[in-house]
Amino acid sequence: METVDPTAKGGLRLDQAVKLALSKNERARISDLNVVVADAAVQKATAAFLPVITLAGTDTIRPKRTKDGTETQVPNVGTGTGSISQPILVASNFPLLAQAKNNRDSTIAQTVDDKRTLAFDAARAFFAVLSAQAVLEAAQRAYDTAKDNLSDTQARVDAQLNSSNDATRAQIDLASSARQVEVNRGTVQNAFTTLSFTINAKIDNQVTVPEGLLHASEQPLAPVESLVKFALGHRPDVDAKKLAAVAAHDFADEPLLRLVPTIGATASAQAVSDPGASSPYLDESLIFTANWTIFDNGTRYADRRSRVATAEIADLTTVTLVRTVDAQVKTAFASLASAQAAFRVAQQGFQAAKQSSEETAILYREGLAKAIELVDANDSRLTAEVEYVSAEYAMAQAYLDMRQALGLEPLGTELK
Repeated sequence: METVDPTAKGGLRLDQAVKLALSKNERARISDLNVVVADAAVQKATAAFLPVITLAGTDTIRPKRTKDGTETQVPNVGTGTGSISQPILVASNFPLLAQAKNNRDSTIAQTVDDKRTLAFDAARAFFAVLSAQAVLEAAQRAYDTAKDNLSDTQARVDAQLNSSNDATRAQIDLASSARQVEVNRGTVQNAFTTLSFTINAKIDNQVTVPEGLLHASEQPLAPVESLVKFALGHRPDVDAKKLAAVAAHDFADEPLLRLVPTIGATASAQAVSDPGASSPYLDESLIFTANWTIFDNGTRYADRRSRVATAEIADLTTVTLVRTVDAQVKTAFASLASAQAAFRVAQQGFQAAKQSSEETAILYREGLAKAIELVDANDSRLTAEVEYVSAEYAMAQAYLDMRQALGLEPLGTELK
């Protein structure tokens, strides 16, 4: 994976933030380990079909014997045993293996979705920073304007062109602007803290605006029904739930297969080295076993009922998720359409408020407008600018919600 430096010159990019989250956030590693656990379960289920090979050895030490006052050491007796046990037919193992494989595939699909969710969390944290910074910059511009207005008003008061009340109003406006700057500065710091936590990396409080994604968020959408169809074919969490349901049905098939007799075979060989015998000898055997549990106190039937119910729950959970996807796409569609309309209105409002502020400032300098009118115009401009930048990033957030609902990654400009 490409090395990402969050403190690189130019600021942190959105794609870098996502890569950092996927490589450094513990949630990604946990998802990978869940796949390891599921794969080990498949290995364990497969082991039920494989032979068990054992080797054993013994060495019998005998005491010295005395005969006619003479001690005689009797040599040791050594044995070596090897055996192979092979299950030939254990019918209940087949659904258990199928269950393990489907659970593993379900876990893999869920891991994809978990990482996708983490990527969207990083993207949302990234845009929260951008939005907070844009609001702070607007507040800073309002503060600078208020400071200039106070300086200009005070000069006019000193020249006896305005009353001292105009200067007082300008001071109040400056204090209000300064307070708003500090409040927004705290919001920016909190947003950076959240982003840093999500990507598990320190950043230097500089981020780059993803112009491509902002532009894509303004584009018209395809019909909502086609988007729902697309989502159902691309959501990894839907695949995960479907595979989990199949695994539950496999597990439900296992109890009744315990009625089938089990058959196995064991081959063994024992080599014995005994000084009492004329020569070492080899004892070989091949044993076939069959076991048929006709009645097991009703356990298999209780397991069957329980697992069938669990499988039905899994089916219903999948159906619920499919309906949820339908609702999520339609909700995201409506939210994005609304956010796009709100952005266009906010854009027009900001342009009008900006023009009004500039015109009022000219009139004020010419003595044709009052100080309170200038303050009101500047306040309206700040409000309109904040609404404009907030609407722009709210539209971007709605666009991210739409991409997540469709099963896409946060990066990219397509909405199929």
